[in-house]
Amino acid sequence: SRSRREPPRHHAGRRVTDPADPRPIAGRSDWLRLLVGLGLVFALFQWCAFALGSNRGESGLLVGTVVVVALVAAQRLLFGAPPPLALRSLGLGPPHWQGLFLAAATVALLLLVIPVFARVARADVALLPDWPWLLPGLFAQGGVAEETLFRGYLFGRLRVGRSFWRAAALSTVPFVAVHLFLFVTMPWPIAAAAIMLSVALAAPLAHLFEVGGSTVWAPALLHFIVQGTVKILVFTGGGGATFPLWWMAASAVLPWGVFVYSRPAADQC
Repeated sequence: SRSRREPPRHHAGRRVTDPADPRPIAGRSDWLRLLVGLGLVFALFQWCAFALGSNRGESGLLVGTVVVVALVAAQRLLFGAPPPLALRSLGLGPPHWQGLFLAAATVALLLLVIPVFARVARADVALLPDWPWLLPGLFAQGGVAEETLFRGYLFGRLRVGRSFWRAAALSTVPFVAVHLFLFVTMPWPIAAAAIMLSVALAAPLAHLFEVGGSTVWAPALLHFIVQGTVKILVFTGGGGATFPLWWMAASAVLPWGVFVYSRPAADQC
């Protein structure tokens, strides 16, 4: 049997099922269950964050817990997976160090953008006074909750029986669909930019998910930094107001460097 820390087995670039893997999404009923679960949990996610006023992760620990519990329930009700198997298939098992190292290296490279921007824009940078208290919630909400939903639940199930790139492409469609509400709640240019950034990050985050042993911890770390940095930094003077544009551009490009670390040869499709 496969150990808990061993990566999922692949054949011809496709993850094959075993007792610890979810079954493939194939027929219409499978797709319907997958999309219903995604839509309901995403709606619950957004409602909780809005109701609790958790824009900067103020209640992120609670929001993240609600999302994970809801996903475990969805796995049980929609796919018949018992909680221990559901947690593993969602990517909440122990990670491989390679994924964490790759994510940490990418984060370090991204954070270099901050002093470079401050110097070029001649702007002063500071942290919000309560930033240490925001970090756990930002990680739970913007990192773990989102990655468990979009990488563990969505990409993870689509990956079974499919190549990496096919699964990544297929997971983009429902991801964009559930985010269309942003065009109602945000100015259109900002909503479009947010969706495009998330689409650009999808493949690197999925790669980190797999390199990390099909776990969410490595992509959650990167996602947390990408989303949280602009929420705890304050720029004054110079061209500080343009930092979000710099940050989004860097966040769309630099994470693609994770592909310097290849997956196993059988998993290159």
